[in-house]
Formats: sequence, C-alpha cells, structure tokens
Amino acid sequence: MFIFAPKNMEHFVNITCPHCNCKDVCKNGHRKNGTQRWRCNNKSNCGRSFQIDYTYNAHKLGVKEQILEQTLNSSGVRDVARNLHIAKGTVIADLKKKEPAEINPYFLDKTESDQLGELDIQFVLSTEWDEFWSFIGKKAVQRWTWYAIERKSGCILAYHNGRRTDESLKALVEKLAHLPIVICHTDDWAAYKKHLPVEYRQIVGKDNTWKIERKNLNFRTHIKRLSRKTICFSKNEEIHDKVIGMYINKYYYKSGTFGAMAA
Repeated sequence: MFIFAPKNMEHFVNITCPHCNCKDVCKNGHRKNGTQRWRCNNKSNCGRSFQIDYTYNAHKLGVKEQILEQTLNSSGVRDVARNLHIAKGTVIADLKKKEPAEINPYFLDKTESDQLGELDIQFVLSTEWDEFWSFIGKKAVQRWTWYAIERKSGCILAYHNGRRTDESLKALVEKLAHLPIVICHTDDWAAYKKHLPVEYRQIVGKDNTWKIERKNLNFRTHIKRLSRKTICFSKNEEIHDKVIGMYINKYYYKSGTFGAMAA
C-alpha cells in the first residue's frame, strides 16, 4: 500500500503485482527518470519488478499482446502504431520476433504416425491444396503462400511461403510427408500433377476445392496487407511471411473454423 500526504491530506492507493495480482509488494528503487519501481515479494511464483506509470505506451502491460491481435484483424503496421500510440518501429520489431510453425504440431506428429503404422487400422486423409499470392513492395515481386488443409475438419496441415515454382510445391510436399495422405483435391496448375507423390490420388477441379478457396477469402479479409484494392501492402518479406504464419498458427492449426479455437 502506498501513502501520499500533501497538505495534511492522506491518499491511499492499493499496489498489486500486475503479473500475479499479489498484494505483497515493496519499493525497488527508481529509474533514471525518477519513476518509482516496485518488486513482488511472491518469490516462489513471481518475484518480478514493475512500475505503475510508464513514459512510453509500448512498455505498459498488455500492449505488446495487442500488436499481434490487431495485425491479424485487418490492421497494418501504421494502423497498429496509431491505435496503440507507439512507434512504427516498435510494431515492426515485435513482429520480427515471432517464429510461427510451418507444420501443424497439433494434428499428427511423426511419433504418432509411426505408432499408427503399427496398428491394424487404416488412418487416411483427404486434403485440399491451393496457393494465393501477394507482393512485396511492388506487384512484380510476387510472394505466394502454398498450403494444404484436411478436408473434413478444415485444419491447415502445413504451409510454405515462396514463389509459384515447382520448388515451392516440393517444399510443401516434404513438410507433409509424415501424414497418411491418400486424396488430394487441387486445381489444374501443372505443378501438382508433376510433383505430388504417385501414391496420392489427385482429383482436379474447382468443385472440390471450395473449402480452401473460402479460406483464401478469409486471409484477404483478415490480413490487411493481403487485401485487394488497398494502399496497404508488405514492404518486408520477413514480416510478410511471419504475419501469415501467425495467422495460420492462431486460427487454423487447432480448428478449421476461423476464431473457434483462437486463444
């Protein structure tokens, strides 16, 4: 508890740790600008230092979490900086720190795949494959996102960012090699016929890829840098890839429906 007494008036403010809500706190010196620092005495679970007032908004608790949340919900870098009253460079630096997984870790890992192979059951997957494009800086520098979904659940199994080349498709196929895929629904892009494994049964036609085509619309609706007819576009390839990756990780690895399993 902090007591402030100007001109014979007492003012009481309850100080609690913002990390664990513990009320057992004590003073922990001052910063160079004179701001009071505090320390949580709950050393077994927390013991962290904190301060009540911050000069820069990005240091406030919870602001960094809002950067990704707004980015994945139709806000560009400048939009996020303007909404949170922080510098554009802070938004860019935070996005660059993200490391999204390019293979779905929740669906089926290599160990589970090997274990299923030893059982007298047959576990097979029907999938849809597609790719969508955007650009970095100018439309001549195209950047394609290749990905595959499990047809029943709609979960994204893996993705790969690159160019619209055979090598990009090969990279995606390699990321899915541990899965018991039997059926692949694709469009008529020639690379699929050339490089999908021979054990995969390829079915060509837009009639069978409506679910993944609908996901393409979600990408362009929820990620501003992918929207058509807008002044927002990617200038940095690393941030472009990581924003798409974090969107997939958050919304489509645990569920095939947007927002159903987001946490």
